[in-house]
Amino acid sequence: MTKRTPEVLRNLREDHEYKQDTIAKYLGVVQQTYSNYEKGHTSLPQEYLCKLADFYGVSTDFLLGRTTLQQPAEEMEKIFAQGKTVGEVTSALLTLSSEKRKILLDFLGYLMLKQKEDQQKQKLYPPILTK
Repeated sequence: MTKRTPEVLRNLREDHEYKQDTIAKYLGVVQQTYSNYEKGHTSLPQEYLCKLADFYGVSTDFLLGRTTLQQPAEEMEKIFAQGKTVGEVTSALLTLSSEKRKILLDFLGYLMLKQKEDQQKQKLYPPILTK
């Protein structure tokens, strides 16, 4: 367990709006024991680390605070687009100059905003089903 693990555990739990007692029950421990994991008073056993990684769908390295990449490593091998894996796309991004990265991030922000707008329109105006 690293110094960041307690913070990561707490943030994940709060982001998913779970109470400590819920996670404690999932792990098969009492709430106080789980609280000690989040406070860093007690090290999280490896079996619980793996169990929580599966529960939240994140990597153990993320739980340990060793990376900000939440997804497990096998996600890097999945096809992202046009036959390229997530890992290949990530590697290509790392070759860009800082100026090009900024442009890409600005464009990505724009695309994410447009996608959110499209999703909101879908909720407001769902397609009419015809027979």
